[in-house]
Amino acid sequence: MPTPSKRDKQSRRRFEQNRAVRTQLKNISKNFYRALGAGDTERAVQLRDEAQKAYDKAANKGVIHTNKAARKTSRFDKALSSASTS
Repeated sequence: MPTPSKRDKQSRRRFEQNRAVRTQLKNISKNFYRALGAGDTERAVQLRDEAQKAYDKAANKGVIHTNKAARKTSRFDKALSSASTS
């Protein structure tokens, strides 16, 4: 088996770093929707702000696409507004 090239090593290292960021994003999203489901809008607003910051940061670093970050934050806002009206 050949030894991994420098490109392979870099790719693996970046994959591990990006995986940690993606996991964090998923956990923030999950906690946001759980808070909404429980009716805790104050906590949901706080988590929405954290999520928006985290998604924008990940998009700027290139971990996720910019449009994906915008779509997710838009959906957070939409879910929060529909939960507060009902």
